This record gives sequence, structure tokens and C-alpha cells, in this order.
Amino acid sequence: MTAAVAVVTLGAGFAGGFYTQAQVTDDSRPQPAVTVTVPGPTVTVTGSTVTAPPAGSQGSAPVLNPLPSGMAGSPTPTAVRVLSASPDGGQGGTKSVLTGRGFPPNEVVRVSFIIKGDLGEDYKTRDLRDTMTDATGAFSVEVVIPSDLKYDANLNAYLRARTTATKTETVFDLIA
Repeated sequence: MTAAVAVVTLGAGFAGGFYTQAQVTDDSRPQPAVTVTVPGPTVTVTGSTVTAPPAGSQGSAPVLNPLPSGMAGSPTPTAVRVLSASPDGGQGGTKSVLTGRGFPPNEVVRVSFIIKGDLGEDYKTRDLRDTMTDATGAFSVEVVIPSDLKYDANLNAYLRARTTATKTETVFDLIA
């Protein structure tokens, strides 16, 4: 019988701590028990029950200090560049739609097909076409995967979108 054991930690991690594992039996079957000792509280997990020391007892979790008054919380997230291909795999000659967002607005994007070597360096590059991002920094363009790279199938292949200031890639599974 296989038992799944969950480990719960409080605080910054296992710095200077250790854990022990024991089998505790009730009348019918063994229940896994894990005790985690770290600087701070000791937490015991038995089956799906978590037991922690009562608040205020020795080893209880420290109280977090609130932000000083007037300080803002976490900043508003910025736009993340996203690039995807549909389909994201196929043989040479496959038509794929490359969609991107989070790029600079109203800028030229060069789309290329890249084969990379074992160390991540560009091994072969085929520029496929240029397109333009819209006012929000998004684009969608159809490209044809080069058919002269059939001997490079099963290597690290990517579709790349590059502007003057950015370079983003997505994996393309080139099949022989």
C-alpha cells in the first residue's frame, strides 16, 4: 500500500531545521505522520489532519508587520509578452498562425524560424516575414514553416518574433 505524505512548513523554509517521519497506528491501519521542525512552530501532519501549536505558545508563527501607512501594496502588473503558434508543430510546409501580445505598439515585428544548437545558440535562422503590431502591441500573422529543414527535425526549433527592442520565442515541434 502506498501512502501520500504532505509536508507543511511555516516560515522561511528549512534553514537549520529537520523533519521526522513515523507511522502512527489507530486500531485499523497505519496513518503516516510527519513532524517538521524549523525555526518557529512545529507542525504535525497525520493523514489529512494538520496540528499546529496554539497561537501564543512557544514556537508559534511570528506576526507579520503591516506596511507603513501611506505605502502602496504590490505594484500593478505590467504587460507580459506572450507568443503562441497554432499549430505548434508539424512538418516543413505547415501553415501556422503566430499570435503575440505585450509587444511595443505600432512597431514592425520580424518573424523567423530558428533551429538552435545544443548550447542554445542559433544554429539556423530563416526569416519568414514582417508584420506590424497594433496600438495595443498585439499581432497575428500566418507563416509557412520552411520545408528545407527536414533533416533538422527533432532538434530545438522555435518561432521568433523580434522588434528593435524585444525578442520572444515559442517552441515549434518540427517533425520529419
